[in-house]
Amino acid sequence: MVSQSARARYAPTVLRIGLAALFLWFGFSQFFDPGSWMSWVPAWAPAFSGMSVYNIVIFNGAFEIIAGAALAFGALTRWIALLLALHMLIITVEIGMTPIGVRDFAITMSTLALALFGSDDLTADRVLCARRSEETV
Repeated sequence: MVSQSARARYAPTVLRIGLAALFLWFGFSQFFDPGSWMSWVPAWAPAFSGMSVYNIVIFNGAFEIIAGAALAFGALTRWIALLLALHMLIITVEIGMTPIGVRDFAITMSTLALALFGSDDLTADRVLCARRSEETV
C-alpha cells in the first residue's frame, strides 16, 4: 500500500501535467480553428492590442501551446504557471460568473496553486537544479 506522503508527493506532478494538457488542447484548438474562438475575444482587445480578432486568437493559441509545453516539461514551472494564472484571471473576469466563468475560475486557482508550489520532483527545473548543484560541489 502506498503511504499518504508518497501519494501527496506526486499531487503537484499530476496537477502540472493535467494543466499542461488543458492549455495544450485549448492552444491547439485556437491555433488550428481560430474561427470557433473569435466570438470569445472581448470587444476592447483589438483596439488595446492593435491586432485583428483573428490574430489575437492565433497569438493566444501560440502562447497557450508554448506555455502548456513548458508546463509539460517542467521548464520555468513557477513563472509559467504564474503567467498562465494571470492570463486565466483576465479571462475569468471578462467572462464573469457564468458556468464557463466558474470553470475558468477553478482553472485560474489551480494554476495559481501550481505557481505557489513551483517545481515538483519530475520537472526539468529540478533536474537542471540538481546538475548545477553537482557541478558547483
